[in-house]
Amino acid sequence: MAVTISIGSGKGGTGKTTLLCNLALLLAKKGKKVCLVDLDIGGADTHLLFGLFEPKYSLTDFLNKKFDSLSEVAHTFYSFHGLQIIPGTGSTLQTANMSYQEKQRLLRAISALDVDVVLLDVGAGTSYHTLDFFMYSDIQICVTMPEPTSIMDLFGFLQLATIRKVLSSFLSSSEVGKILKKNSFPTLKDVFDLAEQTQEGAKEKAQQALLFFHPLLVINRDVDNARLNKVKLKQLVAKYLGIDIPLLGNIPEDPAIKDALRAYMPVCELSSKAPSAQAMGVIADKTEKLIELFNKKSGNSTQ
Repeated sequence: MAVTISIGSGKGGTGKTTLLCNLALLLAKKGKKVCLVDLDIGGADTHLLFGLFEPKYSLTDFLNKKFDSLSEVAHTFYSFHGLQIIPGTGSTLQTANMSYQEKQRLLRAISALDVDVVLLDVGAGTSYHTLDFFMYSDIQICVTMPEPTSIMDLFGFLQLATIRKVLSSFLSSSEVGKILKKNSFPTLKDVFDLAEQTQEGAKEKAQQALLFFHPLLVINRDVDNARLNKVKLKQLVAKYLGIDIPLLGNIPEDPAIKDALRAYMPVCELSSKAPSAQAMGVIADKTEKLIELFNKKSGNSTQ
């Protein structure tokens, strides 16, 4: 079974898709069978970074049931070490209003992909689709930049992600689940408080749901004089969300990124010696170790 990795961010423009494409290619270079699935509804563009301008098939064809499996709409790039890409769909009424059943069909199809690693571009923002796709994966990575607005957007994204995860821990048919489903919550504390008021011990169950949720942090466009205090950010998230966000890596500000975008190629392929490419190489090495660890713990066979 494939290990799924989702990459999200609190807002657009953080370099999430750039990281995703380079990470996918670097893992493919390491001999992994990799499939990149673009779930960024309304902003699907990962295929462009590999020079694919007019995909013959896309996620839309699967959602419209023209195909039964996602592998039928995958594009294989043999020049990029066999990397597979499932291009995303534009913002249509069908995708924007995807039903629960349609979403479950999509997630089942993702889990059925015959690869080693599935990378999910879940898009930016905090829609239900984005949060659900982000939380679905085995490993979550969030991308931010070292500026106050980006950090606040990241905190808001993580807060809603934790709330979504806690809510999903209760069956919708349970008493607590029914009560929580009828309310919207500005903070995680509000979820805990109402859950405990509804049923004694529900707060502890809700907190248990977060025990193994440790999204990994990547700071993009990092500079030496950045005002981001990583220690304070970790303390803030731990205090108010009750989770840890281990630092996966830093990607420095690098003009080679723009050159790669203009060339419609991942920077690690166009300029492998560039500082950003080197940094993403370190992130890929760490990610490979996490994949191996996950496979070992879950009993998956590895190549």
